[in-house]
Amino acid sequence: MRLTIATLSLAFLAAFWLVPVHADDQHHHHHHHDHAHENDSAAEELDEETRIGDAWPLDTCVVAGMKLGSMGDPIVKLHEGREVRFCCAGCVPRFEANPNEYLEKADEKIAEQQRDFYPLTYCIVDTDEDISGERSIALERVIGNRLFIFCCPGCYHYAVERPTEHIRKLDKAVVEDQKEDYPLDTCVVSGMDLDSMGGPYDIVHANRLVRLCCEGCTGAFDSDPVKHMEKIDEALEEAASGE
Repeated sequence: MRLTIATLSLAFLAAFWLVPVHADDQHHHHHHHDHAHENDSAAEELDEETRIGDAWPLDTCVVAGMKLGSMGDPIVKLHEGREVRFCCAGCVPRFEANPNEYLEKADEKIAEQQRDFYPLTYCIVDTDEDISGERSIALERVIGNRLFIFCCPGCYHYAVERPTEHIRKLDKAVVEDQKEDYPLDTCVVSGMDLDSMGGPYDIVHANRLVRLCCEGCTGAFDSDPVKHMEKIDEALEEAASGE
């Protein structure tokens, strides 16, 4: 039996309309549609030799899990723009053979470290989406050693193509959220008064506000951020015990 063009056309349309549309697919389409209208910025052209985000926020090697400094000065590398640190040279080839395996484990520790300091109750990409309720429905991802919480995978993929843009947004939210309760009036690097050099000069590390006396102290802070963050933790403990 010969099929006419009209018959083939009707069969094609019927097949098209009978394909089920999943709720998740609708949700993803909704987000990508919103992104195109709310933010017209193109994906960033990233230089893999320039660090994206924070210095390594953990005090342990990304591979061996050993304390950094236990085998001499830590080795600092960039992986796709993200800083990672190793306890020794022997850990570097092990990491390069399977970076995702080691970063996945590190990300779990970073999320635990930073979760309580996350300043937003809404998705940083789709700001209409609340993430403050049941956290099991939110999506935790680490970009540039910084924890983000998204409402869906679509928003994560949008942000990961524009990391510095969204890290800046998160920085602003952290500063606004934490500046009133910052426990120190001196720089954690130099020990000088925060206003002694025209400051404070605010940076954000591991989703926490750090106030320095000047921009020149950022390099020293990044060389050993864990040591300097401990000073802020000690000041917070002293403030809490004095209340």
